[in-house]
Amino acid sequence: MELFTLRKKHDFEKKHLNIIHHFNGNNEEDIVFMNKKIFLADLTHTGRGIHASTFPLGLSYVASYAKKELGDQYDIKVFKFPDHLVKAIIDESPDFLCFTNYCWNLELSYKMSSLAKQRNPNLIVVSGGPNFPVLPLERLQFMKQRSGIDFYIQNEGEIGFVELVRKLGEYNFDIVALKRKREPIINSIYLCGEELVEGPFQRILDLNLIPSPYLSGIMDPFFDMPLTPMIETTRGCPFTCAFCADGIIFKSRVIRFNRERALDELNYIVARVRNMDELIITDLNFGMYKEDVPIAEYIAEIKRTHNWPIVIGASTGKNNKEQVLKVITILGGSLVTGAAIQSADPEVLKNIKRNNISLEVYRGFLEFSNSFTKDAVAFTEIILALPGDTKEKHFYSLRYGIDNGAKIVRMYQAMLLSGTEMASEGMRREFQYLTKFRVIPGGVGIYQFGDQWYPIAEVEEIIVGSKDLPFEDYVSCRVMNLIIETYFNNALFSEVFSALKTLQVSAFDCLLYIFEHPELYTPTMKKIFNRFIDATSKDLYNSYEEAMAHLSRPEVIEKYVSGELGINELLVHRAELYQELEEISTVLLQAVTGLLQQRGFWNDRAQSYFDQLIQFILCRKKAIYQYEQVSEQKFNYDFKALEELNFEIDPRHQELSPWPFRFKFFHDEGQKSHIQNALRLYINTPSGIGRLLQRSNLKKMYRNFDYCAIIQEAPKMLQSLALEI
Repeated sequence: MELFTLRKKHDFEKKHLNIIHHFNGNNEEDIVFMNKKIFLADLTHTGRGIHASTFPLGLSYVASYAKKELGDQYDIKVFKFPDHLVKAIIDESPDFLCFTNYCWNLELSYKMSSLAKQRNPNLIVVSGGPNFPVLPLERLQFMKQRSGIDFYIQNEGEIGFVELVRKLGEYNFDIVALKRKREPIINSIYLCGEELVEGPFQRILDLNLIPSPYLSGIMDPFFDMPLTPMIETTRGCPFTCAFCADGIIFKSRVIRFNRERALDELNYIVARVRNMDELIITDLNFGMYKEDVPIAEYIAEIKRTHNWPIVIGASTGKNNKEQVLKVITILGGSLVTGAAIQSADPEVLKNIKRNNISLEVYRGFLEFSNSFTKDAVAFTEIILALPGDTKEKHFYSLRYGIDNGAKIVRMYQAMLLSGTEMASEGMRREFQYLTKFRVIPGGVGIYQFGDQWYPIAEVEEIIVGSKDLPFEDYVSCRVMNLIIETYFNNALFSEVFSALKTLQVSAFDCLLYIFEHPELYTPTMKKIFNRFIDATSKDLYNSYEEAMAHLSRPEVIEKYVSGELGINELLVHRAELYQELEEISTVLLQAVTGLLQQRGFWNDRAQSYFDQLIQFILCRKKAIYQYEQVSEQKFNYDFKALEELNFEIDPRHQELSPWPFRFKFFHDEGQKSHIQNALRLYINTPSGIGRLLQRSNLKKMYRNFDYCAIIQEAPKMLQSLALEI
């Protein structure tokens, strides 16, 4: 009799087998090997669209490494969407359920695992990810509060998960027996009675030991979903920012995947990606190293050959300016580049242990990033309410970014992320944070498991004030953020700000004028701003427990799912203001008029120029998602010629043309395809149009324009002028 009944004979270690014995009386009849089922889930909320619309790259590395190390003893599957996972749990009953823990999916993942464990009490639940406390006491509290988690994998998950499975195999997958021995497991932590048992930290220093989840086929199912592909070429970050989960010493050494592997992955992706124009590079400092150059060159070659990717999302390096600029040049505008400063105030930077690049380097980087292609939009990032921040400091940081060349200012609220130094009790006491809890925008849904439906929401803690920043000032800063998001970002009114630049008038001064003169707002705008202030000030909870208790009420969760509550107020109200482009354009024109009159720069020619310039902007940029719309319009300025000058002209000296120019405004076929793909992606996300406006490079979407013809009267006028001469 054969010992194993299998497709092929394998040499298995007994400790990894799950054997079922069948007996006929006292005679052993057969021994059949049964695979253990491992489900790995990097879940995203879908109650209001796809919240995290990216491939599950990190977890797929764990799956790929586990497949290689554990072999055919285990049937390993990766999941992204809750409904897919629930169906598989009910149909197949896994032995392991492993889920990622980020701030945007903790509650969803934990609830799903708890429900699965109710169905199968022997289910082994494993969690891992950066959303985990640093201090031992806080880790103990986390594990006690979420007792359904049997094991937690800290830091990088590949080694820790494989070692955990092997160790469980030695105990015949008896959790109680393993924990009774209190055996430490690499990168793992578990609760034993009232104490934690923690294993030593260990990293994979040769990343190429992890098989590619693309080349091994693990990622194949996700190409059929509205998700953005991601690749990783390095791990680690040499910086130690207090607000970042990657700013720990354990991750400070930077290690790299093999270059040929990365190129093979890019080939694999481009051969399969459909209706998706974006690629995300997850490296923490892409472009900062010389090894990034051949990667960038290969991506550029792929784009020339396949017209993909149109947009590349990446966090570019904080140091080695010349190296980063070289990579930006190679990618020719596809890479949305920037220099994140978080704050321009030295004291705030000291508090968060961050060293920014010098002003000269910062300005040079932004200028270069904006110069080599007309579609370039260099960005900067600023976080409101960091330790030591004030209204004056925040406004100074905004001005610093705008005046030094940023075309997009990405403004964030300070979140207290588990596992970061900024969330520690020491920093809380020192800076006397005023914090509130809120539902993460889009992180909500009502999900079916079996015959029951369960409301689930993610809650985050944000700083809304401190000993240095009263709550009222925090709200004022948020209003200024909305004005910048609406008027400045993505070059919506760049032509106006270019003209102001020639007069030595800062775009920030114009935005500040709008902030300080709400009497200019139209009734519709006032309603939108009031709703924004209301959304910013309310829908907040004093504690996590208060938030979860309130969210347990069906009528409340329904409001979050419908979008009545829990919106991303900055994106939603920016989208609402964009829908009123004519009205906000009128207010901008009034602000420009008032500001230039104050400074003695206003005359009739400036009035005429800005009047027509605003109409020109409306033709190009209103309702860009209506990509089939074509229009014609007459102007008394040669805007085609002015575009070559980047609209950097003194409006006081612009004369009206003696005959008008007729321009045609249209989207070309490439733009139509790009807009369609963006709509497919972002319409499925919370705050759809708002997220499209924020995350897309809109300069690639604004209508083209060209001369139709100079109207028929022009030759007659020329003849008349000639006779007069």
